[in-house]
Amino acid sequence: MALVQELAAPGVRIEPDMRLDDAGLDSLAFAELAAALEADLGVDLTHVHVEGTERIEDVVRAVEGAPTAAGPTPLPRGIGSLQAPADVLGGWALRWWFRLRVEGAGHVPHRGPAIVAMNHESALDIPLVVTASRRPITFMAKKELFKNGFASWSLNSLGGFRVDRNRFDLVAVRRALAVLGRGDVLGMYPEGTRSPGRLLPFVHGAAWLALNTGVPLVPCSISGTEHAGRATSPGRVPVRIRFHEAIAVESSNDPPERRRRAEQLTARLRGAIEADLRGGVDPAPGRLVPKTTEDPPGR
Repeated sequence: MALVQELAAPGVRIEPDMRLDDAGLDSLAFAELAAALEADLGVDLTHVHVEGTERIEDVVRAVEGAPTAAGPTPLPRGIGSLQAPADVLGGWALRWWFRLRVEGAGHVPHRGPAIVAMNHESALDIPLVVTASRRPITFMAKKELFKNGFASWSLNSLGGFRVDRNRFDLVAVRRALAVLGRGDVLGMYPEGTRSPGRLLPFVHGAAWLALNTGVPLVPCSISGTEHAGRATSPGRVPVRIRFHEAIAVESSNDPPERRRRAEQLTARLRGAIEADLRGGVDPAPGRLVPKTTEDPPGR
């Protein structure tokens, strides 16, 4: 309860029957809570299904019944094994069809772990960013894409692993940490969903992972893929991908401090992408237009 109080929204007094949402515990705060409880109690909370509507006392009961920790959460077998061959076979076609312009590719560190965080316009963002990057990228992908065994195998082989956006998905968090732990590049969409033509508020997951591990955070802005449906001929819909200068991040071992710094780092990340997207690429070749960045109603 003391740890929950530290991680709760400022000014909120915690009670056992309070809902996590009402306490201000988002997925980031729950990740902090779970990490601390696992370390202190030696339990495994990755398969404890908790949503924001759950009450704090429900979490207490879930922790009491959790199994003993069984070691790190492994990545799917063969993850990313087909990414390089697929890029060799199809990357040239994407570059040609969308007249792909890549800027700042050298800002992605040549070696070691890093997080590339980008805006999300279209389903084409992933293959185009993979084509634009000099290094393989392992992505978080929404669980809805993993419809069956073949889809799961295909997405895993191309470098994707699932995340459940409707609950506090500790398995996805563990897998993201495993990607960084083995020195790879992790790709994330802080908006949480596709938002053609509009930049949504960013969630704090990418910043939290960077603060947890001390790896650099690379903002990446994507322009043009929101018009991909109009691509009826080569070059009709040009796409630009820009990797911005990496943000150096110092790791933090203090959960409340890490959460506060995650908010600041997320604002910096979104600001870099927003400033660039104000001159997004229009489907008419060579013409630049401003991009809407206001938050949608109700957000």
